[in-house]
Order: sequence, then structure tokens, then C-alpha cells
Amino acid sequence: MPLDYTHQLTLLRDILQDHHTDCKGTPQECAQLERLATRLMQHGSLNNEIKDVLGLINTYSHDGSTHENLEEHITNHKPHIENWLNTIQPIQIS
Repeated sequence: MPLDYTHQLTLLRDILQDHHTDCKGTPQECAQLERLATRLMQHGSLNNEIKDVLGLINTYSHDGSTHENLEEHITNHKPHIENWLNTIQPIQIS
């Protein structure tokens, strides 16, 4: 059974929250974030602010999945992650 929009968004937020809290992650988590952001951006009812944030998360995740020092990458993006978490709430469909 595929994840619906709400579950995808919840999973995205959970992984980002872990990155923000622990300043650690794995390349696999980054790849999962990238897939989730891509799927969520395809949702037709998202407002532009959310689509923009998902685009930033997609780039962060793509870069993180191949970064030679992932902890540094996450730490450098910690303020951005906090903003993304504040912007993306569990249900934000226009």
C-alpha cells in the first residue's frame, strides 16, 4: 500500500526533525527525503511556498546523499531545516 500525501509529509518531517535534533543522518535517509520531496512536489494542491521549500529540501537531500561529511552538511543546514520544519505543517493543501 503506497503512502498517501499525509503520511509522506509526516515521514519527511520526521526525518528532517531527526537531522535537526541529532545533526546526524545517513545517505539512505537523504535519498528517502529526496524521493519524498519529489513525490510531494507532484501534488497539485500545494501552495507555492510549500513547493519552494520542497525544492530546497530536494536539493539539500540530493547533495547530502553524496556529501563526504554528512554531519557537516546537516550542521551547515540546521537553520534551514528549522525554517523548513516551521513552514511545512502536517496538512497544507490549498
